[in-house]
Amino acid sequence: MQKFLERLLYFWAAITAIGLLIAVLFWAIKIVIYIAFIALFVAIAVTAFYHFYWVDK
Repeated sequence: MQKFLERLLYFWAAITAIGLLIAVLFWAIKIVIYIAFIALFVAIAVTAFYHFYWVDK
């Protein structure tokens, strides 16, 4: 019974660590994509402002 509980603890710890790693990777990818889209829209707005307004001065 001692060996069974020890293996149960090891498997539980490994599965928990894998789940946490997947959650962290998913969160990081989601944040990076979110920031990239914000940067894209800011770049489009600044480029449009520069092209249509600033250059003509």
